[in-house]
Amino acid sequence: MSRIIYLVLCLGLLCPLGGVAQNGAYNELVWSDEFEEEGAINSTWWNFDLGNGNNGWGNRELQSYTNQLANVRQTGGKLIIEAIKQNGNWTSGRVKTQGKFDFTYGRVEWRAKLAPGVGTWPALWLLGSNISTVGWPACGEIDVMEYIDRLPGKVQAALHTPSSYGNTQNIGSTTVPDATTAFHIYAAEWSEHDIKFYVDNTLYYTYAPTVKDARTWPFDKAQFLIMNIAVGGNMGSEPSLETNGQKNGVDPNLTSTRMEVDYVRVYQQFKELHLSGPQFVNPSAQNVTFKASRLANATYTWTLPSGATIVSGNNSPEIVVNWGKKSGQVKVQMQHNGQTFTKILEVKTKMLPSGSSFLIEGFNPFPASQLTPNAGTFEMSQHQDALKVNFHVTSPSSLPHILYELESPLDMTGYPVFTTSVKTLNKSRTVSLRLDLLDAAGKVTGSNQVFNLSPLIDDGEYYTYHFNYQNLFGSGSGQVDPANISKIRLLVNYGFLGSSGQDSIWVDHFSVLPALPTTPNRASHVAAAMAASGVTLSWRDNAANEQGFKVYRSTQPYSNYSEIASLSANNTSFTDPAGTRESFYKVQAYNSNGTASFSNIGTVGGVMTGGSEEWLAQQIVLSPNPVQQEFSLALPSGVKVKSIRLYGVNGQEVPLQISMEFALKTVAEVRLPTPLADGLYFCRIQTENNLLVKRLLVQNFNL
Repeated sequence: MSRIIYLVLCLGLLCPLGGVAQNGAYNELVWSDEFEEEGAINSTWWNFDLGNGNNGWGNRELQSYTNQLANVRQTGGKLIIEAIKQNGNWTSGRVKTQGKFDFTYGRVEWRAKLAPGVGTWPALWLLGSNISTVGWPACGEIDVMEYIDRLPGKVQAALHTPSSYGNTQNIGSTTVPDATTAFHIYAAEWSEHDIKFYVDNTLYYTYAPTVKDARTWPFDKAQFLIMNIAVGGNMGSEPSLETNGQKNGVDPNLTSTRMEVDYVRVYQQFKELHLSGPQFVNPSAQNVTFKASRLANATYTWTLPSGATIVSGNNSPEIVVNWGKKSGQVKVQMQHNGQTFTKILEVKTKMLPSGSSFLIEGFNPFPASQLTPNAGTFEMSQHQDALKVNFHVTSPSSLPHILYELESPLDMTGYPVFTTSVKTLNKSRTVSLRLDLLDAAGKVTGSNQVFNLSPLIDDGEYYTYHFNYQNLFGSGSGQVDPANISKIRLLVNYGFLGSSGQDSIWVDHFSVLPALPTTPNRASHVAAAMAASGVTLSWRDNAANEQGFKVYRSTQPYSNYSEIASLSANNTSFTDPAGTRESFYKVQAYNSNGTASFSNIGTVGGVMTGGSEEWLAQQIVLSPNPVQQEFSLALPSGVKVKSIRLYGVNGQEVPLQISMEFALKTVAEVRLPTPLADGLYFCRIQTENNLLVKRLLVQNFNL
């Protein structure tokens, strides 16, 4: 006989058992404890009554209940409940499944060897789960087995109801001569019609009142299990040994006695096939257990995802599996009495991060099916391996957001730092963003400390935000499970501080890290302006741990940059005496642990942003170049131009005549109304989202 806890109605509990109920009506084993462990009783299912209770638990009993191993323990495949006398005082054990397991209707059976000794009172019984609200005896009590050794060999069953309680009249008894020296099966079968009591499957008492109402039949609601040994008391005490009017009639030579329980099992009527097991497993997990409803004379066929193999239990109601790396379905088919039943459990393989940074989503390929917009208008698309979101929010109080569902749950236990890279131009000046994590049970992070993308960096370049959830997953029943993160919620212009508006954001990736990075955050909002002594730069310092800044210059926005200055920490400005209107600048923070990514590009002509501008600059063709008096700009389809302006190297703007329907055409025809001197000029193109500068060489040919 295997001795393992079993529960097919709940996930995660786990193992095959021998034996089935004798009554065919109760043919499915739904719960059991086989007491196979060593030491303390399983706290998943059992808790303790402690102390003396009210007036000796209402029965003038002598013992004090403890949770000590001396009184309650598992050993050798048995549960031992032992009453012990020390210094004239008795201790014992009383364990119950209250709040952890109960049931309505079915068969409950114990295989037990009872405690000997005059004055002792072992019991195996049930009590109504609603006792905390309606009290006793309104909750009902079913005593499956009570034994008092002052009446050797007599085993009884009893029912306590509002119509008969305390010294109840609803009693049946039988003789079991070796009850304290041999194991016997004590059982009750409980239906909506009656309650029948058995010893070794022999019926000896039936309770079936003609009128079933609240007084006679409180047995239409769930009951939980109790096991205990009482000492003395109204029922256990031997009158001839009592003193001073107390119920203390116990054999004076008795110093200890024990009840041994081999198992306790609950059966119910099979109605549908159940399948239990973990919904989430680690890749290549070993010894994963799945269980189906256990019926006598049934056959079982299992199907697993690719890469998973059955280690043991094939063709049985319980299998042990070595998992592979893929998510998939665990399917069981059960054949019973000529019928076939099928059940499927979806099992997902978790993502286990590794390395110094673990990528959750890079948006290539674009995960359209995993993105769900809520409470706002969100136009989502892939843009250069990033998620681009054009949004329109009218009701911030509705918490507008995009929900991203991971393909597999993520285990953040050792990687508590969540990071994302986002850019925006924030033209509306309303953009506000926040990220929340949701676990597989739907619990969400978020309290006073949340991952707000603040201060928002809106210089049009990607900025990487980090947040450490290490101590912010919560605690207790509301705790978010860091080992099963299944969704990411991106809130946009949300809450009572949010603003209505429309704008665009780009999200480059979601990642997790084992710890916050020690390198500084990048500088941002670099701006350049002509000064009397060259070009003056200014920028925003977003770090608290930088040791300094390096300044770089180039003559091309997306060409090689050369370092021109190294500044001490907390500088946010620099003047380049060699700078011109055609100079481009970047700033980089650094410390002893490394360097930050580069800032946005600053130029006298304005601010240039990175990847999208580089791509766009390559797509815009200016021809002819060199030019005399007319040229054209070929633009990518869909690009909306707001302005085209021309400047000389001295910064003076040159008037232009432009022919173009900006919203419809992709070619702009440009004419110089007056001849220009030969030389280099800068054509500044302002699109809806970008500012670009193209070089134009004017060359008048004198023939």
